[in-house]
This record gives sequence, C-alpha cells and structure tokens, in this order.
Amino acid sequence: MEVEFADKKLSLVETVDAPKTKLPISVIESMRNKLQFLRNVPDERSLRNWRSLHYERMEGEEKSIRLNDQFRLIFTIDTECNPNKIKVLRVWNHD
Repeated sequence: MEVEFADKKLSLVETVDAPKTKLPISVIESMRNKLQFLRNVPDERSLRNWRSLHYERMEGEEKSIRLNDQFRLIFTIDTECNPNKIKVLRVWNHD
C-alpha cells in the first residue's frame, strides 16, 4: 500500500529530522518499522491477521495499530486507489 501523511510533520519520522516530531525515540523507531510493514501489505486483511499489530477500527473510517503500550498510529485506508492508499492522520497517546 502507498503511505501519505495528513500532517507533514509526521513524515519527518523517516528522516534524520525525526526529533522535530517531539515523539519518544521508541515511538519513532516503532513507527518506522510499522510504516515499512504497511507499505508491504497488499490489503487490510493482512493488518487484521497480523495479531501483534493490535489492529483496531476506530470511530468513522479511522483505523489504528499499536506502536507501543502508550501510543497508536491512527490512519485511514482508501480502497478506491490501486494500490490501496493509507493516509496517516496522527499518533495518539492514549494515556
């Protein structure tokens, strides 16, 4: 799937400017790994089947995966595109 960012500041996570996001280092590392995984999955079924992601549907069209015990990556999936497109909305601190 293709990945795009609603907040351009979050796209810095994949660059050397990642500290500008003000996210903890563990969250940055986890987000890099999860984004790489999201780019390689063919569709939403893979996200549901991969239990360690703790994939959840949220309100509306939003979905999320766990980055660590405290943070989740919130996104939407556009299935009208080929390949599907994930739009990263925010990183949510649920504490």
